[in-house]
Amino acid sequence: MSANSVLASLRNRILNGESSASASWAQEVEQLYKNGIGLDEALQYLYFEKPSADDFENWINKKATTLVSVEDKNEDVLSETDLQFFEDNGYFVLKNAISKEDCLATQQIIWEFLGMEPDNPDSWYVAHPEQKGLMVNFFEHPVLEKNRASARIKKAYEQLYQSKQIYKTIDKVSFNPPITPNYSFKGSDLHWDVSLQQPIPFRLQGLIYLSDCGPKDGAFHCVPGFHRSIAEWIKQVPEDENIRAYATATLQPIPITGEAGDMVIWHQALPHCATPNYGTTPRMVQYLTYFGEKYTEPTQWI
Repeated sequence: MSANSVLASLRNRILNGESSASASWAQEVEQLYKNGIGLDEALQYLYFEKPSADDFENWINKKATTLVSVEDKNEDVLSETDLQFFEDNGYFVLKNAISKEDCLATQQIIWEFLGMEPDNPDSWYVAHPEQKGLMVNFFEHPVLEKNRASARIKKAYEQLYQSKQIYKTIDKVSFNPPITPNYSFKGSDLHWDVSLQQPIPFRLQGLIYLSDCGPKDGAFHCVPGFHRSIAEWIKQVPEDENIRAYATATLQPIPITGEAGDMVIWHQALPHCATPNYGTTPRMVQYLTYFGEKYTEPTQWI
């Protein structure tokens, strides 16, 4: 099936109110990302604009012109020790994934997009229509695309996947301001973003810290090594318990800290979460990962 046919299938499914749970869903999402389009952005366009087939194709083609290709990097960025750490723990912190200068530039465009001021804390808590909890539906900007085009990041993913047949995602940014007596944490509890149907397919997730992030600054948390024990752990969950709620109540994640420009990459089988920011400035991150081509989603959501 051609790329255009795959995306036409996505349009027809959404406009006809059909479920996304199909064998072709992963292919449709893959083609969106390869054309430089975020899934949420495409769904919003389809739901609200209800474009014709020609309009949707023109929209896709226009978006694709902003995509920046990623150069190949010959030398490895992860050592054998790094790869073993990932194998044991299910996550890795890639130091200096992007430069400090690019982090500052990315912070600036997020401030501008949200209409907030870094020196005016009152502005940090004024809701923006594109904020959904900690997530911000901000996909398109040359600075964001420059970060996505990091050859160092791509090479790390190639090593972890042991394949060059991968493609980058077009994802959101996150804005997590300090909690106050009048502002409570908007993030979710410990969770997975995948079905827990066993075995969980190997796929990676990732985020770039755009600001320094210590353990109390809203750091990403996960349960290291859980990808190796999740199948046995599920078997001992009491039958009358919801697996996901039981994980939140019983598992103890740890903070994965980093400096501006560092990237956390983790196995999707690790339970993870963001955390309340007890610092003095907002925690900002850009979500970015690579997926392996021809990935197949689990058939049942558990």
